[in-house]
Formats: sequence, structure tokens, C-alpha cells
Amino acid sequence: MGNEKVNTPAKIIIYCILFGIIVIFNSVLVIGSPYVFIKVLNLIVVIILSSIVGAFIREIFILNKKKKSHTT
Repeated sequence: MGNEKVNTPAKIIIYCILFGIIVIFNSVLVIGSPYVFIKVLNLIVVIILSSIVGAFIREIFILNKKKKSHTT
């Protein structure tokens, strides 16, 4: 029980930045692509990656709340 892996805020922030870059790149592909299949596929990927980034940001807030509750 004591060997649980805990996500550190720095690790989560790095993942958010990487996912954010991927989301921005795929958004540009959705806008600039002349093919409908590529647009739809990239749009699906953008939606999935955006939800992952949102989950990481939520995790940061949960970690901050846990950290504040343990210090007080």
C-alpha cells in the first residue's frame, strides 16, 4: 500500500504541455486539410486529446487540494 505511484504536479504539467501541442497541431490539420476523411479523423483525435488534457488539469487541481488539506 505504501508503494503507490503518485503523480507529481511537474509530471502532469509536462504531459499537459505535450498534449496541448498535439491538440494545436491536429487543430491546424483539421482547418487546413482539403480531404474530408482527414478532417473527420483529426477532429476525433482533437476531441479525445482535449478530454485527456482536461482530465490532467482536473488531476492537478485534485493534487493541489490534497496537498493543502495535508498541510493544514
